Amino acid sequence: MTGWPAVLTAVSTFVIAAAVLALMVALVIVLRRLSTLSAGLTRLVETVDRDAHPAIESVRRTAEEANRLVVAIRSEVEGFAGTSKRLRDRVERTSSALEERFSDLETLLDVLQDELEDTVLDLAAVMRTTRRGAGLLQAARRVILGRKR
Repeated sequence: MTGWPAVLTAVSTFVIAAAVLALMVALVIVLRRLSTLSAGLTRLVETVDRDAHPAIESVRRTAEEANRLVVAIRSEVEGFAGTSKRLRDRVERTSSALEERFSDLETLLDVLQDELEDTVLDLAAVMRTTRRGAGLLQAARRVILGRKR
């Protein structure tokens, strides 16, 4: 084949090869950035996991202490049964107010614990998705590099 068809074929082949080469270079750059992002997300999840565990334990201990305190207050209120009615009424009002506050505190701590657990689960889901995506990109890279050899 001579003439303009041969030249057109050669130019077309060169353009296709250049486009494929450009796509491969772009893919390598994207893979490197994804690798960096994956490492950063891994560090973030490790940090959150390390920091969230003591916080959750602290919330649990605080709730247990609040429950013990409520029980102790109830015992003290029962101990004042032999005192005058005015003093007993006053102690009972104080006890009721404290119980309500401890109940509110316990509810708040339960909500906080639920939120922390949801956040950790969300981060784990993000990491799982990132790892799956990275695995797919590595498989694609192996396929591309395997054909190149």
